[in-house]
Order: sequence, then C-alpha cells, then structure tokens
Amino acid sequence: MIDPAEATTVFRMDRSAITQLDDLHRSHDGPLPPEALQTAILGGATRRAALAHAARLALHSRLAAEARLGTARRRATLPASSAPADPWLSRLSATLAHHRNAACSCGGPPLPRRKVGEG
Repeated sequence: MIDPAEATTVFRMDRSAITQLDDLHRSHDGPLPPEALQTAILGGATRRAALAHAARLALHSRLAAEARLGTARRRATLPASSAPADPWLSRLSATLAHHRNAACSCGGPPLPRRKVGEG
C-alpha cells in the first residue's frame, strides 16, 4: 500500500497509466465512468485509494481543529454555570467528537487532546 504522505506528492503519469487510459477509451463508446477514469489517471486502484485516504484524513483533521477552536472560544464566553446547558456548546462538542473519531478511524496519528486549563 502507498504511504499517504507519498501519495500527496506531485503526480507524474507513467506509461502504465497511459496504457490504462488508452484501453479505457478503446473499451467505451460513450463517456467514461468517473471511477474508472480516476483509477486510470492516477495509475491504479491502490494509488487512488491512498489519495482518497489521505484526503479523508486531512479533511477530518482540519474539521476537528476548527471544532476544537470553536468550542474553546464558545466556552470562554460563557459563565461556568451556564456552560453545561448551552446547546451551541453541546453541538460544537459533538462535532469535535465526530471529527476526532473519523480522523482516528482513517488510521492517522491521534489528534492532540488538551487538558482543562492548558493554553
């Protein structure tokens, strides 16, 4: 399997990918199926899967970071007594949990968790 870090480098189409693309054009009279076209252009199903995996991991990592920042900002504006009942803070916390779990299920490095009171 291709390492996701390698998959994000600049792509150069090799001869096998060109051959796959030519075969795909020969075997279809109409428009090419999008998945088959992507697989041919990217040089195979393994590379396509690695790129998709890297994109999913980057997306969920970024969304988790945004949710963490939003949660921290919202929590800073609330008094301690009203924080547990705040629906917006609850929604942000649920979003953060979702994206952290999704990023972890992608097999990436664990996202940092901060203890209460840390900067």
